[in-house]
Amino acid sequence: MSNLDNILKMIFKLKPGVVIKRKELADEFNISEKQVARYKRILEEFFTIESIPGPTGGYRLLDSYFPFKELLTEDEVMLLKYYSASSQYSDDEKLRKALDKINYSILKEDNQISAQIIPYSRINNNGRDIQRTQNKFYEAILHKYEVIISYTSNEGKSTRRRVQPYKLFMYKGECYVIAKCLLKDSIRFFKLVRISEMIVTSIKFEQNLDVEKFLQDSMDKNIGIFYGQEYKLKLKIYPPMSNTIKERIWVDNQVITELENGEIFFEATMQGGPEIISWILSMRSCVKVIEPESLKIELKEELEKMINNLKK
Repeated sequence: MSNLDNILKMIFKLKPGVVIKRKELADEFNISEKQVARYKRILEEFFTIESIPGPTGGYRLLDSYFPFKELLTEDEVMLLKYYSASSQYSDDEKLRKALDKINYSILKEDNQISAQIIPYSRINNNGRDIQRTQNKFYEAILHKYEVIISYTSNEGKSTRRRVQPYKLFMYKGECYVIAKCLLKDSIRFFKLVRISEMIVTSIKFEQNLDVEKFLQDSMDKNIGIFYGQEYKLKLKIYPPMSNTIKERIWVDNQVITELENGEIFFEATMQGGPEIISWILSMRSCVKVIEPESLKIELKEELEKMINNLKK
């Protein structure tokens, strides 16, 4: 058992309120009490661990928050996610549960976009084993292996692609992988539920993208995370929607001017294409598009199609 494995097990043995003797930890990990003390010193950089003297004394963890992202490197986080999904530790129930807890905690702490959930719906996996696909991506990301996928686009067209996967993340309740698509020679987001077939190759690749910065830039500039047409928006928004809009930061460059009767004037440069159309339509009659003219035309065409569909 490695030092990292022992330290991880020690974290969960020292759950808040439980006192554990140093000898008990040494016996369980088959190490010396001095080594247990070393582990404690390492953990004390991130946690508050109380040393209780006397025959009934020992170590007790006082913290309830586990800062795993500060404790572990990015590679170690990926390693944990991979091992938590691996059958390698299936016989070690305690370690498997510890890894599951850490994996869940890390996923909870992941990028804030994971909190944007579509209400009133559940994901339809179409009989696909999304967990298995996710686990295979963990392996590919960890070892930097290229992957071959069969992918269905928004338009329903299926293509076979070779990709270099960088990161798995959640967006509006669904799992995506950010990867370089060699077919399109560009960085793309792939929704796991749309992957019908996946092969992890033995071809290695070098990652030269700052993934976290790329995701943050996508969020700063766009409605959602997907790039699209750029619009210089000028909107007049009426209550009650004006209250909702002014309470949130949609893009970093937005400017909101409060008007009379609870109305607001919203200005921003945004990218997003269909997501911007959807966002404006969601405001219904509470919004008036001032600029750009091209967006007015797109909205009018979309509304006309909707009206025609109602007539059928």
